[in-house]
Amino acid sequence: MNKRGRFDQPLYNSVRSAMLAKLSSGEWVPGAKIPTEPELAKMFSVSIGTVRKAVEDLVAEKVLLRRARIGTTVARHDQHNQFSTFFNFADPSGNSKMLIEPKLLALKKVASTKELSKIFNVHENDSFFMIDNLRLINGHPVMYDRLWLPHKKFSKLTQKGFENRLGSIYSLYQTQFGLTVVRIKEHVEAIKVPEFVREELGLKKTDAILKITRFAYTYGDELIEYRNRYVNTNLSLYQNELGLKE
Repeated sequence: MNKRGRFDQPLYNSVRSAMLAKLSSGEWVPGAKIPTEPELAKMFSVSIGTVRKAVEDLVAEKVLLRRARIGTTVARHDQHNQFSTFFNFADPSGNSKMLIEPKLLALKKVASTKELSKIFNVHENDSFFMIDNLRLINGHPVMYDRLWLPHKKFSKLTQKGFENRLGSIYSLYQTQFGLTVVRIKEHVEAIKVPEFVREELGLKKTDAILKITRFAYTYGDELIEYRNRYVNTNLSLYQNELGLKE
């Protein structure tokens, strides 16, 4: 690598990209210890300081995890909270430590639509798993998730496997299918409650509901999950923190 790295970017960004390539290829698997900083410096022909900056970025992004007396390991979703680091909700008092229980309503294979084909950039002949999943907080149904997963990526997914998973849905993707969610994008809007959601959440036809459209990506910016989440904000608040914590 030259002093600035590929495409004239800072050198540590080139090292970061090379490390992400090893994660994407499966050379470094979830839970595994990565080489030490001196070993990485030798591997990429850079200084330890450059390696350290790249590692620090990936630790901050929760792709890697520093562990005392063990070293730096590839993060697993079950090392975060119960429903992964991407669960941004709290009860009306602002408490994010809630008793959360999932309840599977349906899991079935469905044909693609023009919308899904466009979202996933796949052929219209492709198929998907559509999953309806309810979330109860402190015993009350609060969220209704409808997810679409590309069948080609999750062909061995079963209802039993989904219901009996250990940890979050994203942990299931990672441990059973080798797909790690590293980034999400969300659109948030208030809408009238859809009929298929209303009864499950115990709402009235005239009630409004929070709809969160989520796109979940793995390495290489590849979309592996599209989701619509409907939230009763009388019982749960969407919570997002940005910026420095001191």
